[in-house]
Amino acid sequence: MYIFSIIIPVFNTEKYLKECIDSIIKQSNKNFEIILIDDGSADRSGEICDLYQKKEPRVKVIHQDNEGTSKSRNCGLNIATGKYVMFMDSDDYLENNNVITDFVNIFEKHNCDIIYGVYKGFIDNDYKSCTYKIYPKILKIDNAQIKNLNTEEVIQLLFDNGNYYSSSTIKIYRRDYLESNRFRFKSNIYLEDEEWTPRILLNCKKIYFYSKEFYMRRIREDSIMTTINDERQFKKIVDMIEIASDMTKYTESKCKNEELRKTFKEYYKAFASGYINLYNEINGIAIKSKAKTIIQNVKKL
Repeated sequence: MYIFSIIIPVFNTEKYLKECIDSIIKQSNKNFEIILIDDGSADRSGEICDLYQKKEPRVKVIHQDNEGTSKSRNCGLNIATGKYVMFMDSDDYLENNNVITDFVNIFEKHNCDIIYGVYKGFIDNDYKSCTYKIYPKILKIDNAQIKNLNTEEVIQLLFDNGNYYSSSTIKIYRRDYLESNRFRFKSNIYLEDEEWTPRILLNCKKIYFYSKEFYMRRIREDSIMTTINDERQFKKIVDMIEIASDMTKYTESKCKNEELRKTFKEYYKAFASGYINLYNEINGIAIKSKAKTIIQNVKKL
């Protein structure tokens, strides 16, 4: 059993995968396992995973048909042995060699369920046509401010300070917290973090804020989020509307704090409105018509 598990879904990222894995192997705390889920890659990603497994006993590799990020992460959770867990995307990397040391020390000292951090976004050098704007992610809240607040008050404070981030990769988890609540990612959807994060936050007893930029998030061409095609945009519209509906109901029933209930409702209303941009990106007449029908049939959130 290792103290730390890093779960990485891998799909066609041969260009970036070594940098991702090496940033973990270089960590000063060596008490970790790397779980690589090769999600049906068509490039050399699966081969790279196997090469690391052969030379590094702490690397576990699972090869599977293309199942998507959620199922890959769930697969990793099912075999993880670490006391603490984090997720990474295979085109990203850790910013320095003391990240795991810091996290283990925080968990041991503060007995928290989740460490809540920030990432540093950067645009890949080859993404010449990128119009993506990167805004610094700075935590405006410190741990002293939340010392006497309950979990719902802490989440509301995140919203109030513009620090509510849905990304699962900038949160680190006590594995027994995930397992005791049977938390798993919802399968077969895009934007799965929008469904995962409220459940993770609302059920935890203690959150610790980590203000250092530890996670380097790459914005690149041909990623799941930047690739545009009609079928994918249609599926994102369907998923976006479903997530907004389900999570509005969930947060309304879960939150005791009336202000937070309203905040989540407004958040998911704004989130769902993103279907407008997705709809405008669809070119095919038949798919556009199908998307329009779904949008028109949506009940008000």
